[in-house]
Amino acid sequence: MIAAMVTACASILIAIMAYWLNHQGETRRSLRKARIDWVSSQLKDLYGPLLVLTETNERAWLEYRRSYILPIDVGSGVIPLPEQEEARWRTWVETVFAPTAQKMREIITARGDLIIGGAMPPVILDFCAHTATYDALLASWDGAGSSKSPLISHPGNSFLSYVRESYGSLKAEQEFLLKMGT
Repeated sequence: MIAAMVTACASILIAIMAYWLNHQGETRRSLRKARIDWVSSQLKDLYGPLLVLTETNERAWLEYRRSYILPIDVGSGVIPLPEQEEARWRTWVETVFAPTAQKMREIITARGDLIIGGAMPPVILDFCAHTATYDALLASWDGAGSSKSPLISHPGNSFLSYVRESYGSLKAEQEFLLKMGT
């Protein structure tokens, strides 16, 4: 009789432990899947498109600078550009730099909830402010004076570095999480 009771209690205890361990495993798998989905969304909906557009704009700017800006920094906004160079600059601003920057700002605005960390990075805010000033520049190009450049400067390499590093760290985390599941 005692042996039967011990066996029954042991069976119940084993069943409870098996249920608890299974529940813990399911919880961990569910949390890992949620994290994979979150990181994948950050890459697909924010940092991936942002990286492509940032790199595209950077390459276009470097080529423009290499081809058209003289070593003495003519065209920096300090010295008025000759009419032909101003026309070229306006074309590039209207067709390449401003539209690409505006697409990036739209992505950031629409998917800012996917930004890494608990606060909006200042470099992102600086970039969005720079992009917003393109709107005013393009609306009043002929009355913009000798500057013909956005009122707020582009944050430069810090923006490009932020996007590259964020994309890289998310991609590494995604690969790690996917390998853990196999």
